[in-house]
Amino acid sequence: MKKGRISMKKMISVLTAMTMLLCACGGTATADADTDEDVAGTYTAGTYTGSAEGFGGTVTVDVTIDTNGNITEVTVDAPDETPNVGGEAVQPMIDAIKEANSIEVDSVTSATFTSTAIIDAARDALTEAGVLGGGDSAEAGPVSYTPGTYTGTADGRGGDIVATVTVSEDTIESIDIVGEDETVGISRMPMEKIPQDILDNQSLGVDTIAGATVTSRGVIAAVTAALEEAGANIDALRAVSVEKEIPPAEDMDTQVVIAGAGMAGLLAAITAANDGAEVVLVEKMPFVGGNLELAGGGLGTVDAETVDEDDSLERVMDYFKMVNETSERQPDYDFIEKLLPEIGATIDWLDETFHIPHSSTDRGDYVRTNFGADSQQGANFVDALAELVESQGVTLLLNTKAEHILMEDGKAVGLEVSNDGGTFNITAAKTIIATGGASHDWDRLVAANPELNTIDFSEDAAVSSTGDGFAMLEEIGAKMDDGPFIKSAYPDVSPTFRYTFRNSPTMDDHLVVNAEGERVSNESPYNQMFLNKQLLRQASPAYYVLFDTVNIPEHVLADCEEFAANENNSVVVYAETIEDLAGKMEVDPDTLRATYDRYQELCANGEDPDQGKDPAHLIPYEEDGGFYAVRVYPASWGTIGGTLTDDTFHVLAEDDSVIENLFAVGEVATSRLFGDYYFGGFSLGFYTAAGHLAADTAVAEINAE
Repeated sequence: MKKGRISMKKMISVLTAMTMLLCACGGTATADADTDEDVAGTYTAGTYTGSAEGFGGTVTVDVTIDTNGNITEVTVDAPDETPNVGGEAVQPMIDAIKEANSIEVDSVTSATFTSTAIIDAARDALTEAGVLGGGDSAEAGPVSYTPGTYTGTADGRGGDIVATVTVSEDTIESIDIVGEDETVGISRMPMEKIPQDILDNQSLGVDTIAGATVTSRGVIAAVTAALEEAGANIDALRAVSVEKEIPPAEDMDTQVVIAGAGMAGLLAAITAANDGAEVVLVEKMPFVGGNLELAGGGLGTVDAETVDEDDSLERVMDYFKMVNETSERQPDYDFIEKLLPEIGATIDWLDETFHIPHSSTDRGDYVRTNFGADSQQGANFVDALAELVESQGVTLLLNTKAEHILMEDGKAVGLEVSNDGGTFNITAAKTIIATGGASHDWDRLVAANPELNTIDFSEDAAVSSTGDGFAMLEEIGAKMDDGPFIKSAYPDVSPTFRYTFRNSPTMDDHLVVNAEGERVSNESPYNQMFLNKQLLRQASPAYYVLFDTVNIPEHVLADCEEFAANENNSVVVYAETIEDLAGKMEVDPDTLRATYDRYQELCANGEDPDQGKDPAHLIPYEEDGGFYAVRVYPASWGTIGGTLTDDTFHVLAEDDSVIENLFAVGEVATSRLFGDYYFGGFSLGFYTAAGHLAADTAVAEINAE
């Protein structure tokens, strides 16, 4: 999973020469009505507006120019960017653009996604003003190339994206994209669709893919770089119009309508269709999968007949209670005990009905099952489920957002939805809400987790998790629990490292300190998610993990050596002594020295009475090569909370009565399933079982009427 809400705290650093290539894509621009009276000059003075997709949503930029095309004012509206992360890029970017009188400026460290969106949006505004070529105001002109095959490289979300482009004198013939470091699953669509769109339209004015904006920009930028090598007129290519198919917005009738095509929604759709119902599945993103695209994809398994390992209910219940011993909020164990066997039943159903390849592994405390070819990636499970959605005859409406639950006489009767064609109603006998969590509904998240006002935070959940279901359910008077609370992940490091949870360094064998230079926790608890929760609870403005140059993974050492040269303590700093390191960390040298010396003493003694760390992980620091302090960010893989339901996922009203014909499954309805701790495999296991159980119940009710 990739990095999200990381604040920058330091100022501006040079990104690379690829910054301008990243600005090749963008949104729309319109001239503002507030235009000054024309005076002598080349341009029409006034304010022009552009927009582009940032990390959390649309970023809008107003650029005011004079008649000579000089930038006199810039304003930025980025309501969906995290305030203490992307929000911190706004003013530095405004100042830089105004000072340079240009968009050829550096991005803000640790807020590159928002920085790039501001540049993109400003580019579109200046294009509309006629200051820059390209866009609707540009002449397309002739496009020609020097025939041959050319390579372009650009910055993606995980690393370099390389485009190999073959051209004739007047045609782009083929495009091959390689982005080995891009996010598994989500990156597939932009790396496949955008090159095809460029070929079909012979244009660089193609759209980015929502939910994969950074990879999309990287693909467009890499192709742009290759075409520049081929001698193309890039402005002309950007100006070539792109045909866009507008979907119909016509009312529909069905038996079951499902909002959200993540894990729970996909299982609900497949189950209901397999049970014989007519099903419509709506998904606001251009692809299915949600957080499952980002996950390892394992299902915590209980009582599955097709699994050989010990997946007994008793064993897993003991595990659940052990994990939650220190949880301030306790899950509903009676409900969990009923639902856990449904995971095994659903695994058996998938195996026996659809014969999806799967494997199971005993993790020491429970059994985890993975589905799909090469089955350690959630994206492979998404592929398998997407094929089933199609084969079962489910009507899938992508790029279609559920806006409201339709109600008549206190009963749910379907959904009001919208797409590029407009707004329309889908009337249904049963409605299932599976829209995911609220990770990117910042106001809602901060209200439930006030520590976010203090800490620097990393949000790794899919950008589609914007609390849509929460809002729809609140609107109709559904009973909502406290929250949404953060689903604790593994702690992150700065996105500069471009790590995922698969290769990010563990803190187990190292010392972690807070902004005061004090040790904060057992760095090697049962699971790193426990450490992450401690960091969230203590809410220090900053955390650091200390590495020496010996006990450190090789790839981490190489990256530390490279990035420490910038001396940015929001990423990593290096010093030969603890005192010098403290200075670069901006913590008190005496405090850090005392903390370090105490930790070295504990390592030498082989026991940790202070925090209870396992002696196997008390490894003393080697001092000869100096020290790295790597910034650590508490992280999230989603939210816990949402609406309350009965045991078959009927949504409850405020008076605890069932709202007829309405179900909620997945992350929008997890209050009873978790306490403070999410732990690997069981959210996907629960969502799988919930989707299957709710759909079975819904179709049975239809058939009984």
